[in-house]
Amino acid sequence: MFYDAIIIGAGAGGIFAAFKLACSGKKILLIEKQPQPGGYATVFKRRGFTFEAAVHSVDSMGKGGEVRDFLEEHGLGKEVEFIKLREFGRLIFPEHNCIVTGERGDFINYLKKTFPQEEKNIDALFKEFDKFYRHLDRYCASNLPDWLKLALTPFAYFYIIKMSIFTIGHLIDKYIGDKKLKGIISAIWGFLGLPPDKLSAFYFLIIFRGYYLASTDYIRGGFIRLFDAMVKKIRESGSEVIFNAAVTKIVTDNGRRVKSVVTDKGKEFSAGVVISNANPIDTLCRFVDCATVRESYSRKLPALEKSLSAFQVYLGLKAPAKELGMDAAMFCLNTSYDHEMAFTYSMAGDYDRCQLAVVDHVQADPGLVPPGKGSLLIFVLDNYSNWQGFSEEGYKAKKMEAANKLIARVEKYLPGLSAQIEVMEAATPLTMERYSSCPAGAIYGFAQTVEQASINRLKQSTKIKGLILSGAWTRPGGGIHGVFVSAMDAADMALRLLK
Repeated sequence: MFYDAIIIGAGAGGIFAAFKLACSGKKILLIEKQPQPGGYATVFKRRGFTFEAAVHSVDSMGKGGEVRDFLEEHGLGKEVEFIKLREFGRLIFPEHNCIVTGERGDFINYLKKTFPQEEKNIDALFKEFDKFYRHLDRYCASNLPDWLKLALTPFAYFYIIKMSIFTIGHLIDKYIGDKKLKGIISAIWGFLGLPPDKLSAFYFLIIFRGYYLASTDYIRGGFIRLFDAMVKKIRESGSEVIFNAAVTKIVTDNGRRVKSVVTDKGKEFSAGVVISNANPIDTLCRFVDCATVRESYSRKLPALEKSLSAFQVYLGLKAPAKELGMDAAMFCLNTSYDHEMAFTYSMAGDYDRCQLAVVDHVQADPGLVPPGKGSLLIFVLDNYSNWQGFSEEGYKAKKMEAANKLIARVEKYLPGLSAQIEVMEAATPLTMERYSSCPAGAIYGFAQTVEQASINRLKQSTKIKGLILSGAWTRPGGGIHGVFVSAMDAADMALRLLK
């Protein structure tokens, strides 16, 4: 059968693109190697506990956000229940402790009250942030063709360029002198995978606004409920979704135009457009049948810097974590205000000192666990190389040792935690790689350095007509909101080609 479009991978970047095309009246085929959609943003169950594999909340999922507006516009607001979170979480430092509510005034007032000597500098810094947001919003709202908007950027949207050539560390240093204040403002770096002095200001500011300056939502039952609802609507529209099948080959007309895909089951499906939500290294250096194209991309893509991976511990508890002192949906624990040093701890696998996030999904949705129970997700950035070269027994021992260190750190804030553990699972960078097929288990795609962010990030179009990329590895970057934007752009490219 011939399809208008085939989408490889039902991670968020693939399923959003597939859903938009199906809602636009196109006949599509979505192929996913796992038995369920979502990619990293999925759930798994153990002994009655439902664990969110990775997602805490989604910026722009709150009322009025672009992700929320898209979902409600296409009828999904009736299929899932949105739960507004009271706050993003609690930031904990050696000498400071504050709740990030998602209200702009709350965070800025806390900073001014805590660092009164920096009040004017705080105002000046946030005015700089606001200039960027105004330029970015005007750029996104413009109906001009992309090529013309890019040409006009140095004149009409100058702050997009400005924030694309600085790291966030450099930008904050221009205004703020107190090292502890710098550390508090930039604490969200751990959700982006690079410390402030290496992290693009462009992408930091996008994520910063989404979580620190706006409310966020969760979905009852986990984000898998949203993706299941999208699969249902795709099928109801007359399109198809196949699980437990992996694409192994993209067939082209001698590298000029995409023709079809072949799965590991030996089946071939033809289409006018193929959108790949698989990582671009596999897509362009392995799957494409044209050797010339593969060699061209192989000279560049594998050498680009990848983001870090993660080590995560999932705990099913005999009682809600709130009863142990978990008074916010998320704790971000920092042993230092120096995030460059914290990054080196993550690189080295120093689980006693690296930045740590612990999430209590049950505060938003008690239905994820049996009545009267609780759960926690503990997350740290980790380096893939920290987990290579072990025997099976050595790997299991290291996993248990790392998990116990993180649990001990959390227990300092939640006394009695160990005695309440009923279920424990852990996932390493090797788990991330095995589940997602992302090289080195990279959880954010290519690292968000200045050289690899904004306009410098891998674009969605490729050298092969009709082959389009979508997901965290492309513009603008990782996170559900980031891949949503990538998916919308990919779907729009596909619709233009299909005309």
